[in-house]
Formats: sequence, C-alpha cells, structure tokens
Amino acid sequence: MLKLRFYLRASRNEDLLVLKNFLVTGRPGSGKSTIVAKTVQILIDQGVRVGGIVCPEIRDESGQRIGFKMKNILSGEERLLAHVGHKAGPSVGKYGVIVENVDYMSETSILNSLEHVDVIVIDEIAPMETFSEKFKKAITTVLDSSKPLLAAIHMRSMTGFIGDIKKRPDVKIWVIKPENRERLPTEIASEILKVLRTEKSENRMEHPS
Repeated sequence: MLKLRFYLRASRNEDLLVLKNFLVTGRPGSGKSTIVAKTVQILIDQGVRVGGIVCPEIRDESGQRIGFKMKNILSGEERLLAHVGHKAGPSVGKYGVIVENVDYMSETSILNSLEHVDVIVIDEIAPMETFSEKFKKAITTVLDSSKPLLAAIHMRSMTGFIGDIKKRPDVKIWVIKPENRERLPTEIASEILKVLRTEKSENRMEHPS
C-alpha cells in the first residue's frame, strides 16, 4: 500500500510529489564518497538502519590505484568490482569489470538489505556497475520502493540508465561545489529524516493501535 501511494503521488499530482531518492554528484575527487559517508553517520547517530553497498578503491604498495571492490554495508562482505589485471569481459578505461560479482552483490547487498533497513545507500551508480543487468534491476527496485535511497552518481553520464535515473520526478540531485561541500551531509540527512518521519506517521494512520 505504501509503495503504491508514493507512486500515485509522483504520477498523478506533481504538487504531492514525494522526493525520496537523493543523489550526490560531482567531478572526480570532489568528495562524493566522503559526503555520502558523513551523511550515513548522521543517520546512524539518529538510529536509522542503513544498508547497501560502497565501492572503495584498491591501491598497491606504491599508492597507485589498481581497482575497486564492493562492500556490503550490513555484513562487511566484499567482492572485487574491477581490476587492472582482469582482462575478460567489459572494461572502463584500464579496469576490467567482474560482472558476476556485481550481479551477486546486487542481490545480497541491495535487494536483501531492502527488507531489513530504513535507507539504502549506493556508492556509487556509475558505468562500471551498470554492465550488470541485475544491478540495474536492483537499483530500479529501490527507486520504486517506499524506502529512501542515498547514492553517489556519475556526473558526466546523461543518457542510458544513469541518465534515466537523473530524470526521474522523485529524485533530488546535489552537485558538489566548494561552497556547499561542508553543509551537504547535514542538509541531505535532514531531507531523508523528513521522509522517514512522514512514512512512520502514515503507517500509524493506516494501522492505528
């Protein structure tokens, strides 16, 4: 019922649109992951249950970036996302993408978490991940659900799956700039907490004690 109500608001009456999918974007090195992490910490401090995936860099002993991994926020489980040494399958730049690992993490870290948390976090939605049809399906499921999504998203991609996400009416996008970088975590967390409070209030109205 709740999922349907969010959809009807977005499709029938723009004035009643519920913005519940929150995206952070910016140039490489602008601090997307840092802002997502700080926002997550604010939410956790408020008692919010958070799940999903983050994709930290892998660096060699000299500090050179050689790949990326995917990490389940809830369980800590990790799988390799992409690596300079992976030559089979699709690639982004010098990094070969291990699509089967993205498939696996999309189910275990995103879809499974959706049933157990208040907010889904994805860092990030970018070309590497979108080689996986299961990843795209999982992200769409979260976007269409009543649960808030907090995600970093690739800035330059304006077409295809990533472009379609940016055009959704239930999405709000923050572009990181020097003048807003410090305040964004608090601002984004406030928006998410507002959605959660509204959802909780509506659940009480539907199921009065």
